[in-house]
Amino acid sequence: MRQIIIVLSAWLACSVTISAQQPASPPVPSGIKGIHHVSLSVRDLDRAALFYKRAIGLTEVRRYQVTNKVPVEEKSGIPYVARNVALLRGPNGQIELAQFDGTADKPACAMPVQGPGITHVCYQAPATSALYAKSKASGGDIVSRGTAPVDRGYGIQYAYAKDPDGILFELEQLDKPPFADSVWMGHVAIVTPNIERLVEFYTKLLGVKPHNRIDNIRNSPKLDDIANIDSLKLLAAWFKTGNMVVEIWQFDNPPTHLPERFLPYTQIGYNKISFEVSNLNQTYQQLRLSGLTFLSPPVSTAVLLRDPDGNLLSLEEYPATSPTSINRLKRLE
Repeated sequence: MRQIIIVLSAWLACSVTISAQQPASPPVPSGIKGIHHVSLSVRDLDRAALFYKRAIGLTEVRRYQVTNKVPVEEKSGIPYVARNVALLRGPNGQIELAQFDGTADKPACAMPVQGPGITHVCYQAPATSALYAKSKASGGDIVSRGTAPVDRGYGIQYAYAKDPDGILFELEQLDKPPFADSVWMGHVAIVTPNIERLVEFYTKLLGVKPHNRIDNIRNSPKLDDIANIDSLKLLAAWFKTGNMVVEIWQFDNPPTHLPERFLPYTQIGYNKISFEVSNLNQTYQQLRLSGLTFLSPPVSTAVLLRDPDGNLLSLEEYPATSPTSINRLKRLE
């Protein structure tokens, strides 16, 4: 596990202050098993699926249509829109691509590195796999400066890129990867103007404290090159979820501001993080007692909620034998 933490934290080895702020009492363990999938709204499902298969090396494991109202969305006040969906899998994580009716002609995602919201998924691979070159050759638009991933001198090369829908993702090429697979889904990132508020929320939700906190990140030209932002200043926290990591950022320069309203569920970009739970009703009741609020009671095998910034989350229960359950995925431990 120590190696995984190094991979995530090395990006930030610069002028830092380690934060000692933690919740006053230990969190109550939750029934969350890990991240089932991260959802993306795309304009062309076939194009998006092909990109992530070619550029990243994910495998499509399911494709289906949603042609009727989704009960948990209806109960939660999310308007129904028909959609075509594909679930793509890596060794330890999954993304869900959805093309909603009426989005084919919508503009590309305009989410900047500094957010706010769910900004990117990080894909890690051995340096020998040339993930940067494959992503670029497959149509990825490199955001980071230069013509190669940024090497910070300790065996990891970094870059941000955008997919054909303008959706941001991170690439990390590792000289000595702590996994044996060709690709690994390292984390999903959330950017907020108030990191303390989100750390408190996700500590309750996940039932664990952050395994790492770094504050006052600044004075690093190479970090500026990775993000393509001058004089970058930020704070960060990381939570292990079992199979992936939730990464939380607060940008002080440039500052992150919350949108004035919740973004439409169909807007191009990341629109939801789905967590798999072992017992939905038990987890729901436990989290309510901890002070979290939900958009409705559980409906069948799912329930929706929003974090304090308005990011949409779901808790979902799957049979242990389900072909899409994260029981079939590798874990961080």
